[in-house]
Amino acid sequence: MDQRIRRLMDFIDASPTPFQAVDSLKSTLVAAGAVALDEHDLWQLEPGALYFVERGGSALIAFRVGLKPASEGGFLLAGAHTDSPTLKLRPEKELDSKGYLMLSLESYGSAILSGWLDRPLGIAGSIVVRESGTISTRYFISHEPLAIIPNLAIHLNREINKGFEYNLHQHMPALFGLAHPRARDEGDSSQPSSEIMRRIASELGIDPGSVVSADLRFFDMEGSRLIDGALVNSPRLDDLAGCAAIVEAFVGVEAQAATQVACFFDSEEIGSMTPGGAQSAYLRDILARVTLASRSTGQDFYRALANSSFVSVDAAQALHPGYPEKFDNYYTPILGRGIALKSNANMNYSTDIVSARIAVTVAEKAGIPMQRYMARADLQPGKTIGPITASHTGIPTLDVGHPLLAMHAIRETIAVSDHLDMITFLKAFYA
Repeated sequence: MDQRIRRLMDFIDASPTPFQAVDSLKSTLVAAGAVALDEHDLWQLEPGALYFVERGGSALIAFRVGLKPASEGGFLLAGAHTDSPTLKLRPEKELDSKGYLMLSLESYGSAILSGWLDRPLGIAGSIVVRESGTISTRYFISHEPLAIIPNLAIHLNREINKGFEYNLHQHMPALFGLAHPRARDEGDSSQPSSEIMRRIASELGIDPGSVVSADLRFFDMEGSRLIDGALVNSPRLDDLAGCAAIVEAFVGVEAQAATQVACFFDSEEIGSMTPGGAQSAYLRDILARVTLASRSTGQDFYRALANSSFVSVDAAQALHPGYPEKFDNYYTPILGRGIALKSNANMNYSTDIVSARIAVTVAEKAGIPMQRYMARADLQPGKTIGPITASHTGIPTLDVGHPLLAMHAIRETIAVSDHLDMITFLKAFYA
């Protein structure tokens, strides 16, 4: 197996939530010599040096300072998002239904719900704890299944294979265990937390009463799999494959005249409206501070933006052979035939006549094939961080992606060769 594919699969398996994804990205960057910066501090930056700035535990921006001032060299940026559609746990709400212990949940993003049923599920995320008068954050990953969402037997729903709409509140609370009658009848009103939080606190070695808040999400316990040496089947390929390709390329290139930037935003699947999301001032703040750290004049930041380019990396809909009527034959990528350049008349994707030239030039420089993706004229595709960053910064931005099957399912599929091509494309762009 190509080691870049092994690193992709290992990264995804270690990153059931954005918190672990950012933690893994930090480890890769530190191994490459990057230095962590704090937004509270005064920054002293050296040309050619690597830095990163984390925000909220779920977003991260890394940069390698250019050999020229940003006002002259500009920025070369690539960005992806750390989050994926999933089911989030409501940890404070404990359900005892007819002797079953159930976990209340809600949908994060637009997940395909049916795939989450009848599958051993783990729980992972971030927990804020108050201990000895201080507030700290602890990450949690269950290494054994903690829940399952059981389907209804076909004998009781004969029409299920003709299509069924699952109701999150009614049909999809997750089965956590069995409520023992005596414990249920006696009850222990002194316990302030739910059974699941008591279990998690026990594994972390903390007092359940010290938990201030938690962001916990279900995840598929089965790891990434390689199929026939040509396909990667995995959870969260949208968009951890984009994150993996960017960090692989970013740490694998040398310093250039331009400042190279790798952006890993959170909350793309729910609109990017968080402090670490693409809708925030996060990116613009970091770019401004990099420019100011080079003793710039008042106009230098705007000159730097004018000299910059951005690549938004997010999955592209690949042709599904079972549903050919859903695609435009001319503008539909196929697994294994190269990365996809994505465009849309309503600018759901950021590629325009300016940034398309950048994409074609980089692909030719890299010596890789490039496919085109446009949705059917009577369908509108999803949105990416591309149009957001373009509108917030004025930087020419192109949208590219791994062709992918089953987008927003609990498991998705890409081609090995397309991921390798994406890394090659991004290296050529950064160089």
